[in-house]
Formats: sequence, C-alpha cells, structure tokens
Amino acid sequence: MSTPIVEVRDIWKRFGAVTALAGASLAIYPGEILVILGENGAGKTSLVSVIAGLYHPDRGDILVDGRPVRFGSPRDALRYGIALVHQHPELMHNMTVRDNIVLARPRRRRWVPLLAPADDVERLADDLGIHVALTTRVADLPVALQQRVEIGAVLYRHARLIILDEPTTFLTPQETDTLFRMLEGLAQRGITIVLITHKLSEALRLAHRLAVMRNGQVISVVPRAEARDDVLIQQLMGGAAPEAVPAAPAASLPDGARAEPVTVLQVDEVTTRQEGSAVALSRLQFTVAAGEIVGVAGVAGNGQTELIEAVVGMRPIERGRVVVHGRDVTRASPAERLRAGLVLVPQDRLRDGIVPALRLWENLVLGLHRDVFAPWRLRPQVGRQLARDAIREFAIRAPHPDVPVSYLSGGNIQKVVLARSALAVRRRQRPVLIAANPARGLDVRATAQVHAYLRSVAQQGGGVLVLSEDLDELMALCTRILVLYRGSTAGVFTGPPYDRYQLGAAMLGQHAASVRQAGTEA
Repeated sequence: MSTPIVEVRDIWKRFGAVTALAGASLAIYPGEILVILGENGAGKTSLVSVIAGLYHPDRGDILVDGRPVRFGSPRDALRYGIALVHQHPELMHNMTVRDNIVLARPRRRRWVPLLAPADDVERLADDLGIHVALTTRVADLPVALQQRVEIGAVLYRHARLIILDEPTTFLTPQETDTLFRMLEGLAQRGITIVLITHKLSEALRLAHRLAVMRNGQVISVVPRAEARDDVLIQQLMGGAAPEAVPAAPAASLPDGARAEPVTVLQVDEVTTRQEGSAVALSRLQFTVAAGEIVGVAGVAGNGQTELIEAVVGMRPIERGRVVVHGRDVTRASPAERLRAGLVLVPQDRLRDGIVPALRLWENLVLGLHRDVFAPWRLRPQVGRQLARDAIREFAIRAPHPDVPVSYLSGGNIQKVVLARSALAVRRRQRPVLIAANPARGLDVRATAQVHAYLRSVAQQGGGVLVLSEDLDELMALCTRILVLYRGSTAGVFTGPPYDRYQLGAAMLGQHAASVRQAGTEA
C-alpha cells in the first residue's frame, strides 16, 4: 500500500474534565474514501479537527506524506492540502459563487483573487455540478449547492484531502445521490475523502474503508468488502446491537379512548408575513391527534423554523389559528402555550437549547423551574439528582452533573435537550411534543432510544409533531408526512410504506400538483 497522505499516531486531547481522544491512531491513503463511524462522544469530530488544524493535540504525532508536522491553525493544514467542510456551509452569503470560490485562494497581493482566470472557476464549477450563473449570490442557493461551492473553494486552493462532517444531514435523497457521485468522481481523480456519518447505509454504500471509533480511540479499520452492519454496530457500542426500530404502526390511541381520535393540535390555515429572510407561511393546515406522530419534511429553509415559531408563539400569525386541546392560543404568549401543553425540542440545540456556560443540571431544568422547584425555591440537590437520572436514562456521556454543558459533544448536548423535554412531558397530561430534528447528530443506539421515547409519548396519549430533514427518521416514525416547500404544502403522504424519492421530489418542489394528489388532505 502507498504511503499515507496523513497519519496520526497516539493522539490525546482533553477538554476540561472530558477526554475526547485517548491515544487515537489512523492512517489515511491517497484517493480513498474513508468513513469514520462512532457513537456520540467517541471522538470522531475531535480527531478530524486535529487533522484539520482546528485543535492542537495534547500529545501524539501528525505525519503528512510520511513527515512529522505541527499545525497551529486550519491555515497551516490547508498549506498541506487538508481541508474540513463543515455540516453548515461556511461561506460569504452576500457574495457570489465565483467570489466565494476565488477568495479561498491564497493571495500574495490584494488584487490576485479578482484577476483569477474565469475559465478555471467555470471549469471547476461545471465539474462539481454547480450549474448556476457564477454571479449568483450564495444566499440564493439551496444547501446542496452551497455545499458544492464550499467544496469547490477548497479544491481551488488545491486541497487533496477533504473532510466532510455529516454532509447529507440537510439533503434530499436525490441530492445525496448527486453528492456521492461527485465524491466518487473526486476519489477517482486522486482526491482523498474522509467522511463522518451516523448512517451505516451511507457508509457501506460509499466507503472504501470504514474506521470505527469508541472512547476516543480507533478500534478497527476494515475494507468495505469485509464490513458487515451487525458487526459494525457491535463494535460501535461495545456490545450487542440494539433491537431494530420498527416501522410506525397505524395511528393508535390510548387504552379506553374513543374510536374517534382526539385532536390535540390544530394548525388551521396559518399564514404569516414575509419578514427579512424568513419564509412566509401560506395557509398551512393539519392536525395532530392523541396517539399520533405526524412528520414535517422539507429542505432546510422552506418554512420549518417559521412553522415552529408560529405554533409556539414566537412569530405573529397574520391569518388562521393555532388550537391546543381545543383552546385557541393564536394570540397567547409562548409561556401560556407551554402551560397549555406544548413541549418543544428546538431545532438548533446550541442556539436555542442550552446556555453553554451553565452546568449540565442547570441546563436540564431551564424553563422548568416552576415545576421542579415549587414553591419557586432553587434546590441544587434536586437538580443534580434529576441530572444523574437523565445521565443514566439517556446515556449522556458526562462525568458528573456539574460539568459545563459546553464540554459535551454535540450528540450528548442533544441528549440533554431531549431529557429536559421528557421532564416537561411527564408533568403534562396529553402533551403536544414538537420535536425538531430530534436525532440529529445521534448514533444508532441513541437514535433508537429517541424514537422509542417519541413513540412512548404518543402511546401514553400525547401527540407528536416531528420536523426533520432526515427522511429515514420520518418514514420510520410517522403515519402522515407533510412536505413544506417555500412555506406552502407541497404534499401530504400517508404511510407506511412511503416512496422516498416521491417525498424527495416534493421537497424539491417538483411536480407539486401531482404530489398533492398522491397524498391525502391534512
């Protein structure tokens, strides 16, 4: 085998009380597609961040082309052709496609990027399937094209090893297929691809080799031809594979309920104004019944955020109404809606779900002070015990309840947010749980636990509204899926089974009329 393009040996990295990497070693070879798998907190993101120069290891060696190097920043890694493409594209959104690609080029004089050969940029954009005018603002592009622009920017800077962190999170099935064909084409041209994903199906479909991480170490590396999903799951978890998550059954009601479903949430012809970059909602209408899980699908930026904000009271409704348990809460405050039975798992855990500087137990009880600390007297020992229970129930990787939540991995932060929602759900009768991307960034085991939690809410008489860009998640959970496109309903589908490509077509706004006919009315 050829000399590795990058090799890391015995890498250690700590963040406060948390050990992220504990002697990780890995070799990456030219022209291969290497997929890194691991549970939340296994060290995947930390390892690639060391390789890309974002973190400096406490101990260990990094070799490029067989020679030891020391990265002080991502710029140092880029000089060796190593680039990290983040899950959320990091581009200048108010600038054009061409300028975003060209500005990534190292420059010796201020005018060099402006005089870059137009043919070079056009050729690169065409190779990557960026079939839009290079004068188009990046802000006007869908996420899939923004992702390709960022890949184009690092290729223009002569990257030869590209690391992608969960690149399919916001993509439709069609867009995922296109991305994978592009990555395979780059590998055939000698570009090395390292990809982090929690989806075994994607890993087995794309990878030349698969590396499994656990507890901050790389415990196995296997060629795709020798990889088996059951063995990989056991390696990921250090034990037996979890039971498969079954497809959602037909909508069921709690024991003793009437045959006619009880509506717990009604969104009736809801319309909102166009404000800034927000998408205007147009006559959205659907219901959620007790015992039912309803899904909302759509490419990011097509009204999901606005829908959540309208339902929980953070966005004014111009026309229509929101009804919770038969009560019109259209003009009620967010606090009043929460008391009426709404429980929210926000879609952005870092921006809306936590206060990074606070401890784990303090984040767990955010917004629940009146419930947990009646009569409004803060008792830290109660919060710490709740946190210990949550750490055990949701398998949160944290050394103790007092650890600052910012020290946790993204997946474990998501578990804290989910645990807080569970506390709220248990304090309400027939709650309406609104879960936005509840399993984003979670591993196989944690995803199965989250799905079981959402089903338990429905089985105990609550209603669940799941908004997710992950079609596999929605198809596994939901008895109905509403597709949003530019703030309107592009289709409503009843299942299972579902046709993932028909759902994807609706998400892209294709054949909207026929899609609506294929679905049922909300």
